[in-house]
Amino acid sequence: MAENAAWPVPFFFGGRLCLDFVNTVNCRSRPATKDYIPDMAALLGWCSQLAVFDTETLTRLQTMAETNPPVAAAAHARATQFRETLFAVFQNTIIGEDPSKDALGALGELVSAGRQRQCLKKDAERFIWSWDKSRLDLDVPLLAVALSAEAMLTEGELQRLKACPGPEGCGWLFFDETKNASRRWCSMEHCGGAAKARRHAARLREKRS
Repeated sequence: MAENAAWPVPFFFGGRLCLDFVNTVNCRSRPATKDYIPDMAALLGWCSQLAVFDTETLTRLQTMAETNPPVAAAAHARATQFRETLFAVFQNTIIGEDPSKDALGALGELVSAGRQRQCLKKDAERFIWSWDKSRLDLDVPLLAVALSAEAMLTEGELQRLKACPGPEGCGWLFFDETKNASRRWCSMEHCGGAAKARRHAARLREKRS
């Protein structure tokens, strides 16, 4: 859980790239009033905040977006559309329901496309997937998110996938990494603390009445 004052997203509470992506609107338990990534420039700014790509790759993507605005706008639209598909998959998972076949199919297609833009390499200790810089395009932020979602959904411990509870909480998603899986809120400094203060004020009013 980290606070980041850099543009465009002020807080990161998800614990996984895919969850932080879903959380790029200011609320999920009520109608959102702010989209933190309203265009491709903001989406790439978000990638910079979370170090999704190295500096060279990010610079190339920024140049692609600036030199071809219609392509950038289309890629951004695909990303934000998938954001809602992914939110639905995670929401279904949290409440113990099966996601729709269409949603899982969309995720699977993006995971496959992501791997096609990567190559397997060996670093000092292990093998890793890295982006093939000859195959970069403006969909790679979306594909990076899809690969993150695939990893989280297939590695187990899905009981640790949670949502900040509404209506008091914002509905943002997070991966609970506490030892006993006891985390309830996106952050105690935000929704948790505010809810606690409201309950305390309500108890005082009851005592006075």
